[in-house]
Amino acid sequence: MLRNLKNKFPNSKIDVLTKKEFDFVWKGNPHIENILIWGVPQDSKTWKQTPYDVIFDLHNNLRSLQVKMLRWDCPSITLDKQNFRKLLLVATKKTLLKITPIVDRYADMLRVLGIEDDRQGLDFFGLQEFEEDKIRSSGFNQLPKSYYALALGGSFATKQIPLKTYLRFFKETEHEVPFVLLGGGADTHMAESLEREFPGRFINLCGKLSLGQSAWVVKNAVVLISGDTGLAHIGAALGVNILWIWGNTSPKLGMQSPMKSSGGTIISMEVEGLSCRPCSKLGFSECPQKHFKCMDHDPHIWLENLEKLSGSIYG
Repeated sequence: MLRNLKNKFPNSKIDVLTKKEFDFVWKGNPHIENILIWGVPQDSKTWKQTPYDVIFDLHNNLRSLQVKMLRWDCPSITLDKQNFRKLLLVATKKTLLKITPIVDRYADMLRVLGIEDDRQGLDFFGLQEFEEDKIRSSGFNQLPKSYYALALGGSFATKQIPLKTYLRFFKETEHEVPFVLLGGGADTHMAESLEREFPGRFINLCGKLSLGQSAWVVKNAVVLISGDTGLAHIGAALGVNILWIWGNTSPKLGMQSPMKSSGGTIISMEVEGLSCRPCSKLGFSECPQKHFKCMDHDPHIWLENLEKLSGSIYG
């Protein structure tokens, strides 16, 4: 969105207002003038007093409403969250009203100003803070020439691929290409469990890398395997092949990122035919039905899809 805005108005200056825990997402982005942190007095003074031409409300929540109310003097364009359509899908399990992908809804916001999307997909600039020689000198230089990146974790438990699904996959299938495990500190227990069960089959980097380092590992992987995680969206921005594993949510909710136009392929895996899915537009701390069948993916179909994506590399 920022790229398209800057292409149309190259002399414009764009400030981004975000929470402190998300400022890393914006660092290194060449389209941004200032990264303003929510709740920081000096930054609050800036966004309250700067004579902006327009405010883009990308969240449409209570905090962004507060910003618009305090800046009543400034025109605003607000994201259509389409929550009613999402809730209708969750309630009926049918797409009675089509849900527009969120990236297209951001593009719709720009069309108010006569700006068309260039269809070049997402950008990720986190690699600019982190060059290849830094990862090679940081103690994590044992990566083989070819590997699969496996992103553990997720924002909600019902979006996370459970240990039982991993165990079934690795017990029932064989792989010549090694797996590199990625995730935060909260995912180390899962990674260690996999290492104990299948010694020598993983390179465990969980809790050891920055976001930029993890993105570098993803960028150089043959395939990224992930649930609905932040690394999956970064992988789409970097144009890598992705095997996207869905649980209680669904790409029909419009949250799957588009692949970079010059990039690889996304294969989405969903357990079809469940009367309880999707059970949420976001996720839960545990399966409401207690069975978590939406993550009972067939390991042989999983492997077949993995080989399809690998084939685009190896022929």
